Amino acid sequence: MDTKDCTILKTLAEENNITYAARRLFMTQPALSERIKKLEKEFNCPIINRQARGVEFTYQGQRLVRYAEDLLNSYTSVRQELLAMGSEPRGTLNLGCSNVFAKYHIPHILSTFKEAYPHIDIIMYTGLSYKLYHDFLEGRLHAAIIRGAHTWTESKEHIWSEPFCFFNKTPCAVENLPRLPYIHYQTDPNLQQTIDDWWYSHYSQPPMRTIEVNDIDTCMKLVNQGLGFTILTQSCGNDYPNLFKETLKALDGHIMTRDTWMYTRHSALESKPVQAFYSFMKTWADTKV
Repeated sequence: MDTKDCTILKTLAEENNITYAARRLFMTQPALSERIKKLEKEFNCPIINRQARGVEFTYQGQRLVRYAEDLLNSYTSVRQELLAMGSEPRGTLNLGCSNVFAKYHIPHILSTFKEAYPHIDIIMYTGLSYKLYHDFLEGRLHAAIIRGAHTWTESKEHIWSEPFCFFNKTPCAVENLPRLPYIHYQTDPNLQQTIDDWWYSHYSQPPMRTIEVNDIDTCMKLVNQGLGFTILTQSCGNDYPNLFKETLKALDGHIMTRDTWMYTRHSALESKPVQAFYSFMKTWADTKV
C-alpha cells in the first residue's frame, strides 16, 4: 500500500461511487476496481461492498480509510517540512485575505511574489475579515491579511490604510445623507460598529435604509444606478470613477480610516514559505507609506 492507494481510498470514501472516484482520479473504472482487489488481497479482508447506487465500506474498509487519511496528512506535513529546509523556499502557504484587499491589491502582489518565489504554492481563502480571523485562530491559515484591529500578541504587521467615503450617483452634501435612501452593505461587525459610531456622532436619526446587500460589487452597482448612497472604503469605488464620493471625517476633523493588518504565528515563521511572504508583505507595506 502506497500513497497512491491512500489517495484512491480517500477519494472513493468521499464519492462512495467507483465511477465518480475514477473520474476524479483520472483512472478507468476497471483499473480502480483492480486496485481495490489488490488491497483486499494484501490485507486479506473485504474493503467495500458494491451496491446498486455505489459502494459501502466495510468495517475493515473504514479502518483502512482512516489509516490512509492519516498517512496522507503525515506525508504532506513531512514533505512540506523537508521542502522548506532547502536553500530556495518551497512549499505551500495557506493565506486568508479580506474580500476588498483580495480584489484590489492581491493580484498584483501575488504576481510579483510568484516571480520571486516560483516554488511556493499559495492556497488563498477570501471572505469577511472576522470570519477569516476565526479561521486563523483555529489554525486553518498560516497567515491572514484582514481589515480592522484584532487582539493578537504574536506577529502582526500594519500593511495598508484607506479612508472611508460615502458614494452617491450625484454630488450631495454630507449633512443631507439622512434624507437620502441608504444602500446598506452587510459587512463584518467591527466595520459596522465604526460606521454606526460615525453616523450617530453626526446625526440624531438612523439612516433611511432601503436596500440591504451582502456583496460589495452589487452594492456599488446599485449606487451607480442612482438607487441610493452607501458608505464603504475608498478602494471599493475604484471601478466607478464617475460616482460622487466624499471622505468621512470625525467631529474633530480627522479622516476616518480602515486599517489592514497581516497576522501570523511565531511558529509559522519557521516555515520558509511563510517567512518569505511575511517579509515580502512588510517590504510592500513600506513602499505604500
